Amino acid sequence: MKMTKTLLLSGLLLSGFANAPQAAEDAKPCVQATLGALMSGGSAINTSLQCNSGTVASDPHITTFKGFAYDHNFPGDYTLTELQDGSGFSIVGRFIFNTTGMGSAYTIPKAVKFQWPGHTAEIHRGEEGMAIWVDEKPVKLRDNKSVQIGDVGYISRKGSAYFVANTVSDIATVVYANSFYLDLNVTVPREADTQGLLGKPVNLSLFDRTGLELPVAPDETDPELGKVSHQDFGKYLESWRVANNIFANGDVPALPDFSSKIYTLADLSQKQLQRAQTQCDALEAVAPEGFNLRNCLFDMGFGGKKFAKSVYRHQVAVMRLEVLN
Repeated sequence: MKMTKTLLLSGLLLSGFANAPQAAEDAKPCVQATLGALMSGGSAINTSLQCNSGTVASDPHITTFKGFAYDHNFPGDYTLTELQDGSGFSIVGRFIFNTTGMGSAYTIPKAVKFQWPGHTAEIHRGEEGMAIWVDEKPVKLRDNKSVQIGDVGYISRKGSAYFVANTVSDIATVVYANSFYLDLNVTVPREADTQGLLGKPVNLSLFDRTGLELPVAPDETDPELGKVSHQDFGKYLESWRVANNIFANGDVPALPDFSSKIYTLADLSQKQLQRAQTQCDALEAVAPEGFNLRNCLFDMGFGGKKFAKSVYRHQVAVMRLEVLN
């Protein structure tokens, strides 16, 4: 098995894509498996016994490492995940209001920052394309090339996908650049001690920054549905909001109003919903595996076809959270 993994990674290194100076024998299983899937054109979502994936997709729909799905409709910078093992590693996402659809009905991921003690990397989506920053300095990253992030990892590019490897903690992130927003897939070791909006790989519950569990009530008729009050959900999100501007590039998002309305499928007109259903039926027919109908209806109904690629990038959910307005 070890020989097979080494040969696989060596082939990827020789291809020129992952040409950062990491040694094949030092490869981590989560980083290696995610990189291999990306290179082969497969899903970056890891379903092995060693790793768990969490996703932040489209406008945005979040699915935790354990498979708890919920929507995030508020602007700001938020801790997606951070390690509690003393390594100091964290990933922060920047969400801004989408102004191309229904006003400020929802937000979209605009940038993401990776932080180690002494090193950082940022990926931004802008009007003129992607902007990459490493250690607070802009860098140019050509297709099928890599840039080293000190001695802690590297960032590589394959077309419109960017692969960020934390080679110290074996964490792999694939950032997909869409026309005006980002999709993220984060893969961590199953035993990783994490916290943040992407939750924990060993616990379905959601916790705020202080460690308090979000009070989710089970639905009486649907065992895969949990319900939470608008107020409690707002407090949960606020605890993970990063108040200070930590990004080296880009405008600071608007301040969130956690008391504002959270949009659902019920806010779509019958005509909008029917149009979305037609579009989603066609998308599901192309690739039914990993397809999420609810998220697709929301994306197509509110945002339109520009969200089409995201419908295949969601982690499979075992439970969904409904926020009561």
